[in-house]
Amino acid sequence: MKVKKSSDSNINIVSITQWVVPTAILFIYVLVTLYSFSSNMKSNAMYAVRQRVSEYNDTIVAGFDGKVAASIAAAEAASQATSYELAKDTEISGIVREMLEPTKEPALSTEVRLLDVTGRGYSGNGSATDATDLDAMKRCISEGHYVTADPFSRGGSWYMCIYSPVRDSNGNYTYALEYTFVLDNFYDIPVSSKFDGRTCYVLVSNDGTIVSAAGRNIVSRGDNIFDSDSISIDNASEGRVKNNLTNRNSGYTNCNVSGEDRLIVYDPSAYGGLSIASIVTQSYLINESETSYGAMESILIRVVVAMIAFFVAILAINLANKAANHKHNQSLQEKAETDLLTGLLNKISTEQKVTDYLIEAGQRGETAILYMIDIDNFKKVNDTMGHAFGDELLAGLGVGLSTLFRATDIVGRIGGDEFLVVMKNVPGDEETKKREAEKLLSFFRSFKVGEYVQYKCTASIGGAVFSQDGADFESLYKSADAAVYEAKRHGKNRVAYYGEELEGPVIDISRHE
Repeated sequence: MKVKKSSDSNINIVSITQWVVPTAILFIYVLVTLYSFSSNMKSNAMYAVRQRVSEYNDTIVAGFDGKVAASIAAAEAASQATSYELAKDTEISGIVREMLEPTKEPALSTEVRLLDVTGRGYSGNGSATDATDLDAMKRCISEGHYVTADPFSRGGSWYMCIYSPVRDSNGNYTYALEYTFVLDNFYDIPVSSKFDGRTCYVLVSNDGTIVSAAGRNIVSRGDNIFDSDSISIDNASEGRVKNNLTNRNSGYTNCNVSGEDRLIVYDPSAYGGLSIASIVTQSYLINESETSYGAMESILIRVVVAMIAFFVAILAINLANKAANHKHNQSLQEKAETDLLTGLLNKISTEQKVTDYLIEAGQRGETAILYMIDIDNFKKVNDTMGHAFGDELLAGLGVGLSTLFRATDIVGRIGGDEFLVVMKNVPGDEETKKREAEKLLSFFRSFKVGEYVQYKCTASIGGAVFSQDGADFESLYKSADAAVYEAKRHGKNRVAYYGEELEGPVIDISRHE
């Protein structure tokens, strides 16, 4: 029976790994790249949402600064008019009655005063008054242009003053107009329903004090974002935020407001050392970023699935091709190793497989029995019954011998009427030799061939035990061949083992063969 080595019975793993490993490495690299890209996309999606909040916060700053700028423009116009009246030596009392009416536009302005260089002056109702921020007022007069003072609290509300210089009749800056406007009106700038409708917008001073608030009511005026029971900013971020507010820089930080995670986005106003901050919920940011990222994530998942399917398809195609090629090569190898007439191993492959096995058996310390089978009087069969019948006889023997021995044994045709059998890993004791000899003789006693003429044949069989009768194929073969010779000398149709004497007459086979 023909037996393939285990390495020949499997698809060549090395040839598969030659492309599977690089492809797998490429596949893993692409997956890692896609994962990194996905992470970047998620970060970019969160950044984009945060940027939208920041852009809207910039819009609020621009609206607030626009109102302050309008008040400054009104103050400067009033200053010029007041300077004109003073140049005409108009009585101060007249100027007070005509010029210092509370300003209706812009809406932020609520109160106007005319002050001299000492900070004393008159309010709109003509009563004597003092400057709210004397230092800011003096700086305005000395520098000759408007000055915005820091916010201040009065009566539960927060205010900011604008000082605009006024020339006297000699053309010198000796007076200033003080415009005071309430910062509570900040609430009408942001749109409360923006984002998720839960955003709070605050106007804060450079020390973190909340001057005014709009939108969701989660903080109170007068609270400090760095020292509040409702707002919590971690220590690592607090110093950075304080520094940004002081130096009028933009920024953002995570915080917790009344147990809810939020994000503060802040930008500086151009006036009064103020900043405007939007306090938006983290849940809104996450939902919006996931909405933006979701479509891209779906695409990435489809790409990964497609890559996996492609990789599996390529692997399946390659394995199928390898299997087909292996089957084809195996078929070619079997044809090259097979005796076409008997279906057994041919001479070359038989000798090679026996040689290889004996080397392995020697290393493992196994014993084996090699049989040489020589068909008796085969030449006469060909001469009397024809070569076709002789071929039929050989083919029948090939089928019979292949089923007589184990699948692990080696059975081959090594000559015209000669067969070789190696029984692997069997003991070489007398009992085994006798049993196997009887099995062979029984086979030939029952063997018949021919459809119309039933022909029975016999064989002279020689056996040799590995490794006592030979330590390699050549020596073992010679021992078995010598045993065949002895079987023929003693009348054929028998089994002889190397080194054992047979009973019966000795025949001069040179006259009969």
